[in-house]
Amino acid sequence: MLVRRSIVMIYSLGPNRQAREKRVFGKGNHHASVVLFDRLEGQIQTVVKKTGLPAVVIYDHEQPGTTFGERYAAAFRQLFSLGYDQVISVGNDIPALSERHILQAQQGLQSNESVLGPSRDGGDYLIALSKSDFEEKPFAALPWRTDRLHESLLQYFFKLRSVLCLEYLVDIDSAESLAYSVTQNLDHAVKKFLKSLLKSLTKIEFYGGVNFYRLSILHFGLRRGPPLSVV
Repeated sequence: MLVRRSIVMIYSLGPNRQAREKRVFGKGNHHASVVLFDRLEGQIQTVVKKTGLPAVVIYDHEQPGTTFGERYAAAFRQLFSLGYDQVISVGNDIPALSERHILQAQQGLQSNESVLGPSRDGGDYLIALSKSDFEEKPFAALPWRTDRLHESLLQYFFKLRSVLCLEYLVDIDSAESLAYSVTQNLDHAVKKFLKSLLKSLTKIEFYGGVNFYRLSILHFGLRRGPPLSVV
């Protein structure tokens, strides 16, 4: 059986930009939002490390294009041009995402399926596709960052092959979605962190301060989680 080369792409706006755009704790608590998204990004890197798959984190603002769709499609194109046959793309704001979801996606790809992980806001926390199914312009033109995305992706992929849908998870866009995420099956340390953050913003202590790193394609800077490797 032919084993195709897969890579996991963590596609991120970056903790600071996410904190500015989403303002989970309100305009006056920017620092708390940065702490939240920085911690979640470290968590997803740890999760991906456990899969044993090659991985890369790509920041949206470092990609070419005038729209999110164009920049996101460009990231897929870059990875396919490097010789990968399959890309499993995940966000950095899904506390309940585990290595199990990523490995299910890889298995689906190896079974000649495309894979979607739907989120409760109408988007998708995971998108996995093969190089043969990727058409940059139609992909870029999908209604990214809207509540119509999941249905549009289903239509897009169903024209090409069968689609495997994973379980619904919650991505963090607001204080309400953060509170709901705590009710899901989370890593114990992550759940404890989120609960403490919700309980009292004034008591947050972040060991070592908040550090920002510019992460370029195929390179991970230092984070709290183990470093990821690309092969």
